[in-house]
Amino acid sequence: MSEPQVVGLLALTAFLLVLVIGLFALMGFQWVLHNARSRELASLAHELREAQRIARVGTVRWDFIRDKVWWSDEYARLLGLEPGGSMTGAEFQDMLLPEYEASVVESERAALEASRQSGKPERREIVYKVRGRDGRVLEVEALSELLADAEGNPVNMVSTVRDISEHVQREAALKDAVDAAERANRAKTEFLAVISHELRTPMNGVLGMLGALGDTNLNPEQREQLSVARSSANSLLVILNDILDASKIEAGKMEIEEEPFELNALVRSVVHLYAHKALEKGVHLDSSIKDDVPRWVVADSGRVRQVLSNLVSNALKFTKEGSVLLKVEALAPEAGEDARLRFAVEDTGAGIAEEHHSRVFGRFDQLGASYADRFRGTGLGLAISLRLAEMMGGSMSFRSAEGAGSTFWLDVPVRLSDPLTSAAPAQALPQLPRLRVLVAEDNSTNQIVARSMLERLGQSADMVVNGEEAVEAARKFDYDMILMDVSMPLMDGTTAMKHIRDLGAHHTEIPIIATTAHVSSEQLEFFRASGFDDVLTKPVIQAELAKMIGRWRGYGEARDNVSAIEAESAAPEATPSGSRGTFSECGKLRNRIRELIDDLGGKVAPAMLGAAKSDLDRHLPTLEAEDLAGGDDPPVELRRRALHSVVGIAGTLDCTDLAASARRLEMMPDAAEEAPEGLAFLIVELRAMRAELTAMMADDTLTQPADRSGVKA
Repeated sequence: MSEPQVVGLLALTAFLLVLVIGLFALMGFQWVLHNARSRELASLAHELREAQRIARVGTVRWDFIRDKVWWSDEYARLLGLEPGGSMTGAEFQDMLLPEYEASVVESERAALEASRQSGKPERREIVYKVRGRDGRVLEVEALSELLADAEGNPVNMVSTVRDISEHVQREAALKDAVDAAERANRAKTEFLAVISHELRTPMNGVLGMLGALGDTNLNPEQREQLSVARSSANSLLVILNDILDASKIEAGKMEIEEEPFELNALVRSVVHLYAHKALEKGVHLDSSIKDDVPRWVVADSGRVRQVLSNLVSNALKFTKEGSVLLKVEALAPEAGEDARLRFAVEDTGAGIAEEHHSRVFGRFDQLGASYADRFRGTGLGLAISLRLAEMMGGSMSFRSAEGAGSTFWLDVPVRLSDPLTSAAPAQALPQLPRLRVLVAEDNSTNQIVARSMLERLGQSADMVVNGEEAVEAARKFDYDMILMDVSMPLMDGTTAMKHIRDLGAHHTEIPIIATTAHVSSEQLEFFRASGFDDVLTKPVIQAELAKMIGRWRGYGEARDNVSAIEAESAAPEATPSGSRGTFSECGKLRNRIRELIDDLGGKVAPAMLGAAKSDLDRHLPTLEAEDLAGGDDPPVELRRRALHSVVGIAGTLDCTDLAASARRLEMMPDAAEEAPEGLAFLIVELRAMRAELTAMMADDTLTQPADRSGVKA
């Protein structure tokens, strides 16, 4: 081999050696890179598994062509499957609860059809329940992509499945909590309505009796005192209504009703309302109105009075000595306003420490234990006042320092108004036809008020004390209108109204008016939907009662009951309770005595009449006495025995209405306590019956047998 050949061979060998070394180096680098990538992929896979575990999200892949399903480790953990395992499509679907099968299959069908049309995988989201291999039932949310071929045959499905069982349970618990809160709120509203009803009942009596007193002859001083009393009673009624305001505001049902009013009169009414309280505490209470303040304005006078009453009441409550001043001044009006007024209440009372200023208008906040004695109450007054101010387009604020008194003010926009015509001393009552009205009312005070108002309106009134008596009275007598209290013992007003409607004939058309202090819009709508023709809110105001009679007078006029009432008034047996001077069942009594004389002879009549009169003389003092002394027998038992005897006397003499009235009183635990009005009416009837018996004993013609000479034996 020549030298050049040897050199070439050596060069080739060296090149090959270098090439082999380079290949080994490249393989080593690739091995290192592969290991690094493997470690990175392993780390990413671990992070993915951890993320799925934390989020409780598993992955599942379904190859429809090979009919095989694979899953991730987290999916295996959620459903109790073997990690890294697989199953057939049928086994996969068997884990689905039967009630969800139809909806899941339909969602898959829709997604596959969309994929066939688009040629791309289509998304599907659905919530369903599955049962794991360990028996647990999970509620899951699945987000899937399904692919179909051109013929619509399924190819594969990839899904992420998230366990939402705990989330659903939390939502259910939250819903239960919300439902419980709503039930509690409804219960609170109903409680407030019931309390309002109970508090309005005595107020009804106060206002009604003050109205009746105003119709009597009073001297100027008495009339002035009556005017102050009526004004105060009406203001108290407004305050009573305020207990419902918190719930109304929460429900968004509070309405602002603007009307013209005289500013001086409103301020005076607030001062008069609390004058007696200020006098008792020895605190000077006064008011002042700047000269530039308009006399007549348009705003919601009731809400302004409510806020001022709250501020003055608070000021007096927290002021032991010194003064409380209610001041009114004009402010510069803002854009679009006629005028803006500031009502400020200044006091020299305890004041409020600066650390409590942020909590003054808070709900149910009483400014801490150190203020417990001075700030005792619900903590709602100022919160309601602030909300009312905002609803009127105004605002409230205050300044105060502990030991230096406080000033609270209400800024509110108003419109200017021309003075209204001075009101007459009493509004003339409308001219109404004389109708016969049945009043169903269990409260004796309300009965007196209703009878007084109806009589002043020229109406004829019959009284019953519960729903059962109302139905019976409606069955026996013709009425032009029924005023029905919805809350009564034995049978409530709504049930009684339905029973009266069921009597048929004209009873389906007679106006039946619900009387109630439950004044929420839902309750008013309920009463009308139940079958009542209208609703009259308690306390009953005479003007509103007159409007109600005028509104429903057509029924009585159409039946021409005006003359019928006069005819029935002349016939004593035509009214359940009777007139005050004549025994209501005089005709029945006389007819029964004649029947007994015919059957037993004329000599029996004087003895029978005398015995009945003697029994009444014995029982009347027992029924009339307020304090009874009967040895070991309690007064209630003595009264019950007397009533039982009256039932027998009246029944024997065919005085059925009197007997029924006495029977109802006899069945009560204490008639004098539970139905004083009914007992009083019974006593009046017994006195009238006694007078009738006395007259019959003096009537010689009555004790003679009827002439039967023309009758064949």
